[in-house]
Amino acid sequence: MSDTPISHVFFVTSHGTAGDHLFNWFGKALNAHPEILVYLGESVRQKYFKERSRKERPDPILFTRFLADLGTSYQAVGDCYSYRAYQLELLREAFQNQVRFVNIVRHPYTWLYFYVGWRCSNMRMPPGETGPLDHEWTITRHDEFAQLGLKPYTKGDVSVWASYQGMHILNRMISDQRIGKLNFRLEQVAQDRDCFQGIIDYLTFNRVRFDSALLDLIYGWVHVPFRGSSEVRFDSDTEYASWPDWKREAFSRIVSQEACDMFRQFGYSL
Repeated sequence: MSDTPISHVFFVTSHGTAGDHLFNWFGKALNAHPEILVYLGESVRQKYFKERSRKERPDPILFTRFLADLGTSYQAVGDCYSYRAYQLELLREAFQNQVRFVNIVRHPYTWLYFYVGWRCSNMRMPPGETGPLDHEWTITRHDEFAQLGLKPYTKGDVSVWASYQGMHILNRMISDQRIGKLNFRLEQVAQDRDCFQGIIDYLTFNRVRFDSALLDLIYGWVHVPFRGSSEVRFDSDTEYASWPDWKREAFSRIVSQEACDMFRQFGYSL
């Protein structure tokens, strides 16, 4: 095992970004600092090279060593969004507090909007290439949803079955609570410079500061979608108001009370 120091390595976890501009903004904002290197390509790499199944991730301890070596010349090197928070619990046992990570959460209505839209747009795959979407269909909990008496669907009704599966994943986000108070609302981070710098301070052991000019630059990107990004969304109330009755009923039946309580504890209104 390499003796490369690893205290400059950090992770940012989430439950999927699905082309959401604000998730892309946060990763790009980190990368805007010359002393931070952010690796954002692990999920894209798997999609094309198929070195493992879509649900698998690299061993987090070995991946930490990889990042440490990759970012030797930087004050901080990190990975954004390749992992779920619970998958990094092994790092605390292996490295104690040397490797830090935070989890980024999004309002469930808005998160679901991008989750469904990503699948309806064929997940940015070329025309005729449906492998990733076919995989999503195979892992969807069809039997469970049928038992709930929800609106029926066929494989072509992507907006329906993806909504149900996304709601099921909202329940899985309960695992984010296991990392304590290291959950940050993406909407707040995108509006609060002190919150953003506080995350940087924590992840980099106070080694990296964003000066006012750089903060002005990255916060000027918040409301302007990048190339390849979807539109910017902050208003979860408007999103919910646009839902048809079948979708509201599904949310009430699929998403657990425990999950709803967690989102409220994060500061969201449902």
